[in-house]
Amino acid sequence: MLIQHYGIPWGCKVTVEAGEALLRQGATIVLCAGFCLLAAGLGWFALGKIPLRFRAFPERLFFSTVTGFGILGYAIFLLGCLHALSPVIISITLVFLCLFSFAGWWNLRCHLFPAPAPAPREKTIGETCAAVLLFLCIASLFLLVLTPETGKDALIYHLAVPKLFLKEQGFYFIPGNIFANYPLHSEMLFLVGLFLSGDTLAKGMHFLALLLILLGMWQFMRARSEHAYPVLSMVLFLTIPTVYLSSHTANNDLFITLYSLAAVFAFINWCEHAQPGWIVLAGICSGLAVACKYTLLILPLAGFFGILLMLQRHKSDHKIVFRTLVCYFLALFIAGSPFYLKNWIVTGNPFYPFLYGIFGGRGWEAAQASSYDLFVRNLGMGRTWLDYLLLPWNISFRAELNSPRFDGLLGPLFLLTLPFAIGIRNVSIAMKVIAVYCLITFLFWASSAQQLRYLIPIFPFLAVITGSILTCYRKRPVLFRTLSLLIVGSLAFNVYHISRDFIKTSPVGVVIGTESREAYLGRMLPSYTLFRFMNTSLPPASRVLLIYMKNWTFLCDRDCYSDSMFESYTLQKILAHSSTAAAAAGTLKARGFTHILSDERYIYGTAGVFSEAEKTAFARLEKDYLQLIRSEGPYRLYRLI
Repeated sequence: MLIQHYGIPWGCKVTVEAGEALLRQGATIVLCAGFCLLAAGLGWFALGKIPLRFRAFPERLFFSTVTGFGILGYAIFLLGCLHALSPVIISITLVFLCLFSFAGWWNLRCHLFPAPAPAPREKTIGETCAAVLLFLCIASLFLLVLTPETGKDALIYHLAVPKLFLKEQGFYFIPGNIFANYPLHSEMLFLVGLFLSGDTLAKGMHFLALLLILLGMWQFMRARSEHAYPVLSMVLFLTIPTVYLSSHTANNDLFITLYSLAAVFAFINWCEHAQPGWIVLAGICSGLAVACKYTLLILPLAGFFGILLMLQRHKSDHKIVFRTLVCYFLALFIAGSPFYLKNWIVTGNPFYPFLYGIFGGRGWEAAQASSYDLFVRNLGMGRTWLDYLLLPWNISFRAELNSPRFDGLLGPLFLLTLPFAIGIRNVSIAMKVIAVYCLITFLFWASSAQQLRYLIPIFPFLAVITGSILTCYRKRPVLFRTLSLLIVGSLAFNVYHISRDFIKTSPVGVVIGTESREAYLGRMLPSYTLFRFMNTSLPPASRVLLIYMKNWTFLCDRDCYSDSMFESYTLQKILAHSSTAAAAAGTLKARGFTHILSDERYIYGTAGVFSEAEKTAFARLEKDYLQLIRSEGPYRLYRLI
């Protein structure tokens, strides 16, 4: 193909494809900024109806944008319930939301506390270096955000499920994908991104959540004298490898972190200023967190005990206690329950696929539920008392990416710095609330699915505590230097690992257009070429059974089926109930399957769970009823004949 080149002053040449890529990236950036403005205006409009006073404009902006995310997500949720996710209706809805957002921006009045401005802080070399590192991390993440999506969870359900809802123009039961019935508030935002611009805009929305978390941390710390190193705390959070890796994918971890951060900050404001509006906002933000992930169900429990303890501390009467709890839980129920009610209607189980023994669940079986529970219990490094005692050490030094060993990297930062808190006296109410919340969340996490990503919601708070500890030791030179060296060493560990991720990804080429999207995906995802062949070469009416293809259904444009978690469950069940290869082929055809895409390493190799009898049965099926169409390495695409 003939490619034209255009000269530019410094002697480089830009291809037509590169120019188009840059235009796409520019459009994504503009849409991402517009999305942020839309959410901020919506939230500003809504919070104007709640009697609240803020410390400063940035604090109002933080809570307004968080609230706007919630409004936008539930607007799309309503369209999904009504099966109205058509391009026209989505566009009209966005236009109406823009009008409300404009009304919010039109009235920028902000009721502030009559508090003095934050005391000026001395500019230290540490804060200056932290600011440089923060800028470099955000810039590198921004490049990674503009690349095509390759995150495993995004390909499994964070983007795959909204893509199917868009295709069907509403909610429906997606066979095989249990994650489609998780709480999906953040996925509603990703749906807007897919509709407007594709996967990079959806990733950009997750990146916006990160920026808002940093804004919230900065505003919280700058308003309090016990934090002299707000930028350092922000860097400590951002450079945690698990946080950095999650920040450039369309995941929901940062939305969960954002909502829980806003909930705790709103609760602290209520503790400090006793304005009822703050407890309502805390309930709303808690509900939004619960609407994103089951693991945040600990947040309402923490809120309940927090309210009781604070009101008892002020010796409030029973009427005030009751009224406050009602306000909190009513706001929480309104903001958090819709997805649970939707799951109850669609699957018969509001906590699908969990609590199967109580509620059951459509498309899920007792054997799968038992295996899933076993899988969750096997995450981490054991569940004995000794394992629990060693848990802080293990997650700091022995965790591994893409491994049952916590599936992430934390590093030694908090293990080395948090013990210094023992020597601190006169701890503020805010820091006590944060510490108790982190402890409760950690204990809940330790008793459930021990994946490091699920701990991200407490990492901003731990980074804030670390900055506060360093501030308290400023007048004790020996301990201050020791603590500083530990922080610098931990940062070096973190920077090393996030640099490896950036170098491995090499995003610059695909961002500026010198590397095509297909080439990038082929480089990052070994099975992508077969998915691409399947999307372009198979008849539109095809239905593909995926076997050990990692459930990456987002890559598949043809109708496909993949078992969640246990990827050969359906095939093994068919083979077990079929006495002959002909019977197995007949069952597959009766279920509408026309093709099978598989990874042979997991069928015939030792990596999978096929027994020798099942391997033999599949070999007979392959010989007599499957025609090999294409193969790439261990991946095979068959046609059922």
